[in-house]
Amino acid sequence: MEPQTYDAFMGRWDEFIQNRLSALDALRDADGTVATAEIATHFEIAERLLDQTRKADESHGLAPAYGAGSSSPGPDPQFLIDASGAIVWTNAAATRLFGIKRGTEVTDLTVPERHMTALNTRMDSLKTEMEHNAPPLIFQLPAVAATDGLAPGEVVHLQAQRLHERTGGDLLLVSPLTANWPPGMPVLLTSTYGLSHSECDICELLSRAHRPADIATFRNSAIATVRTQIKSLLVKTGCGSQTELVRLLHLLMRVAESHGPSHPAAPIAQGEMTSLSLDSGLVMPVELHGPASGKPVIFLHGMLDGASLTTQMRDALHARGLRFICPTRPWFGDAAPDYGATDVAPQRIGANIHELCVKLGLNDALVLGHMAGAVYAFACAAAAPKHIRGIVNVAGGVPITSHAQFSEMSHRQRVVAYTARYTPRLLPFVLRAGISQINSGGTDRFMQSLYATSPIDMEVLKDPEIRRAVLHGYQFATRQGHNAFEIDSYHVVRNWQHLVDASDVPVILLHGAHDPVVSPGSVSAFAKRLGKRASIEVFDDAGQLLLHQFPIRVLDALERLVS
Repeated sequence: MEPQTYDAFMGRWDEFIQNRLSALDALRDADGTVATAEIATHFEIAERLLDQTRKADESHGLAPAYGAGSSSPGPDPQFLIDASGAIVWTNAAATRLFGIKRGTEVTDLTVPERHMTALNTRMDSLKTEMEHNAPPLIFQLPAVAATDGLAPGEVVHLQAQRLHERTGGDLLLVSPLTANWPPGMPVLLTSTYGLSHSECDICELLSRAHRPADIATFRNSAIATVRTQIKSLLVKTGCGSQTELVRLLHLLMRVAESHGPSHPAAPIAQGEMTSLSLDSGLVMPVELHGPASGKPVIFLHGMLDGASLTTQMRDALHARGLRFICPTRPWFGDAAPDYGATDVAPQRIGANIHELCVKLGLNDALVLGHMAGAVYAFACAAAAPKHIRGIVNVAGGVPITSHAQFSEMSHRQRVVAYTARYTPRLLPFVLRAGISQINSGGTDRFMQSLYATSPIDMEVLKDPEIRRAVLHGYQFATRQGHNAFEIDSYHVVRNWQHLVDASDVPVILLHGAHDPVVSPGSVSAFAKRLGKRASIEVFDDAGQLLLHQFPIRVLDALERLVS
C-alpha cells in the first residue's frame, strides 16, 4: 500500500506467481489458475484500505499531512484497530511517530481521557451493524520522538473511520486529520490573485499546517527563500499575516469544493486540441500536430504514454507534410469513461476511429500504433477499411500466448502481465499501488523498474525533453485511476490475432532490439504470420523508446507507406 514498499511487494508477488506457474504444464485461458481464496481476500482488504487512504493522493496529493520530513512525499501515519482495542496493523510512519507496533493496545497510547472514552465507544460499535455516513471520530495523539518534522510531545490530530471487512470483524482505520486541497484551487488562486504554480504549491502546504522550515525541507529550498515567497503571497492576497492567509485559503477551499472541477485540469497539450462528439454519446478529445493540410496519420497512444512528441518530431512533421491526429482513448487523460465489456474494447475503439474518419473526411489515412496502441491499430484497420490504407507499429505489442514470451519481459512488466492474465481480479490493486507510487514522488523508481533490463532506454531518458514526455505519459495514463491500464493489460496478454486477420492492409513493424517487454523474436514471428503484407525493421541501437529516440526513422516508415 505504501509507495516506498511497492517494489518489494512486486518482488514477492512475482515470486509467488512464478512458484505457482511452475506447476502448470501450459498456459490456460481460464481466469484464476494461480489465485487462491486467501490471496484474493487479502487483496480485497488491501484495495479497500487503498480506497480510503489514497484517493486524495491519486488525484492531487502534494505532501504528507503532517511534518515534511523529506524532499519527497511520504506516507501518512496509519494504523488499524479491531473491536478488542488491539492494533492489528500499522505502517512505518505510525511506528516511527507514535511508537506503535502490531499488537499494541489502544490503552497503551497517550490518548486524552475524553477522547479515549469516545474511542472505546466507537470500538464497541464495530460489533454492531455498520452505520452509514457516520462521521469520523476525531482525537489526538502526541508524537513520542522527534521525527517527520515534529518534536516530542507535539500533538497530531487524527481521525478514526470504520473500515468494513467482509471476511471478519470490522476495523477502525486511523489516519491524520487533513485539509482536502480541492483540484480547483490552483485555478482559483491563479485567476483571482495571480499566483504562480510554485506559490500555489506553497499555499497547499500552508493549508495543511506546515511551517516554513517544513516547507523548505520538502521543497529542497532555503528557509529564507520560503519566507520571501510567503511574504509575496501576503502582498498578492492582501493578508496581514500568515494566520490570516491560512484562514483565507480554507475559505477558498470551500468555494473550490462547491464549484471547482471534479479532477485537476489536464496538462497543457503541445498541439492544437479539439474534441469529437460520437454517436455513442462519448466525447473524444483529439490532439493535432503538423500542418492542417498534411497527410493524415492517426496516432494511437499506448498503455503508459500520451501524445507528447519531441521538438524534433514536431518540426519534422511540418517539414514532411504529415498531420498527426491523436485521439485520446476512453479512461485516459480527460477522455470520457467507457463502461462497455472489456473483452471487446478494441472493437469499440475501432468503431470510434471509423466515426472520426467519417467526420473529419479522412479517406486515405495511415495508423501509427505506439506500444500497446498496436492492438487498437489493427482493430481500427478492420473497422474502417475504406479510410485506412496502412499501419506502422512502433515498439508495438504482439499477441502474448506462450511462457517464453512472458519470461522475456523485464521483471516489472512480467509480474503485471502475469497478474492480468491469470488473476485479473487482483489486477486493480497491483495497478493502483503502482499509480500511488507514481503520484507520491516515485516516478524515478517506477521508471527504473520498467527499463532495468534496457540500458539504452535508461540512457535515452537522460534527455530532459524525452524524460518529460515519458513522465507526461504516466500522468496521462493514470489521470482517472487504474481503469485504462487494466483494460490494456487484459488485451496485451491474450491472443488478439483475430483483430489482425480482420484486415489486409500493409503493416510496417519498427522495433528496438533491446525492448524490455516484447522481444525481437516475438515480433519477427508475428511478422512471419502476417506474410507478405508485413515488413519488419529491428534496430540494434534502440529499446522501447524508439519513437522518441529516432523519430525520423518512424517518419521514414510512414512515408514509405504513403508512396
